[in-house]
Parts: sequence; C-alpha cells; structure tokens
Amino acid sequence: MNFNPLPPIKQAYDTAQDSFRIAKRTLKTQHPQIRQRLLQRTTLETQTLREAERVINQNIQAAEGIFVLMLWATFERFLRDYLQHKGVILQQMTPPDLAQAMYRHFHEEVEFWRPEDILDFLKDSLLKQDPQLAGRAKAVYSFRNWIAHGKSAKKSVSPVSPDSAYTALESIVNILLDNP
Repeated sequence: MNFNPLPPIKQAYDTAQDSFRIAKRTLKTQHPQIRQRLLQRTTLETQTLREAERVINQNIQAAEGIFVLMLWATFERFLRDYLQHKGVILQQMTPPDLAQAMYRHFHEEVEFWRPEDILDFLKDSLLKQDPQLAGRAKAVYSFRNWIAHGKSAKKSVSPVSPDSAYTALESIVNILLDNP
C-alpha cells in the first residue's frame, strides 16, 4: 500500500519491446545459418521471413493492449486498497458497533464503485492541481475496456499506448502515495 506497484509492469513492457526489436533484427540477419540458429525452438522457426515479420508486428500491437490492461488492473486494485485503507477512520466513530458495521459496509462497497466515479471525486480533491489526470486515466480505462471486451468495432475508442497509460496512472499513484 505504501509503494508504487506500476514500475514492474513498465519494466516487463520495456523488456517485451526489446524482445520484439531483437526478433526483428534476427529476421534481418543476412546469414541464413545464423538466423536459423537464432530462431531455433521458436514459433518463428518454420515461417517465411515475411510471415514472421507480420506475426511480430501483430503481436507488438497485441502486447501493447495487454500491458495497458495490466497497468489498469494493477492501478485499480491500488486505488481500491487505498480507499479502503482511508476508510479505516470510520472505525473510530461512536458507538463502536455502528462504526464497525459502517466500516464493513464501506470496505465491501468500495469494490463495486465505478472507476469513473472514483476518478471524479479524486479530480475534485487530490487531483485538483491537475484535473486532466482524471481524464487521462478515464481514457486508459476506456481503452482497457475495449481491449478486455473484445475490441468491439461498434465503439470508437482512442488508442492509449502503454507509455502514456503508465505516465498518467503513475502520476495519480504518486499523488495518492504523497497523501497517506
């Protein structure tokens, strides 16, 4: 609760991007024997160079969507845990029986709050110095939903890169961590 959970995901994303670059360089290797050795025991081993490059490019896009989804899921869990931790103050009310019941209810209900609503009340409080952060986080959430629910062609969603998702969500996490 007192640390930013997003950097390991960013590091995994950066490593995946490096791996895609290495795979592309492998395909461009001029020596067929070296290329074959480098591709040995991979899914690209039996594909033509053109097909292998197409597969890599497709998977770069898929990986970007997955990393945005991972960033959002981790951010959302952090956010809910943060709010539940803040709600502990409810237990200090009197009478104690009411306080315990209210806290239990609050703790359970936070799990069902809509992310947009959470971001709205953060925008009016902790994010009022930079209210656009809430909008940027909502854009990440919208893109996450589009990815998670099958990329519905019926809904037009602006793409969000893992880098921009990380920047927006990390900024909010850092603000929350600065307000323990």
